[in-house]
Amino acid sequence: MWVAEWNEVVFTDESRICLQHHDGRVRVWRQRGERMLNNCVMHRHTGSEPGIMVWGVVGYHSRTRLVRIAGTLNSHRYISEVLEPIVLPYL
Repeated sequence: MWVAEWNEVVFTDESRICLQHHDGRVRVWRQRGERMLNNCVMHRHTGSEPGIMVWGVVGYHSRTRLVRIAGTLNSHRYISEVLEPIVLPYL
């Protein structure tokens, strides 16, 4: 019974792939009161890193091609560049 139901489910996701360095996220464990201590602060470049954003769909037996998302994706671009040309034909 579950197999028939899972045949109707699709998952979508996007991911940013950084081309030179990591994405700038740094996990820091520090004790209370250590927030601004020099040994707890790491200075880093804050400009944009070169990279690409990709988006795709995975279903029970198939998947879409990865879609490269250039620039900022707003609702209008999402509809015209992802939903209409990729998702609707896939479904």
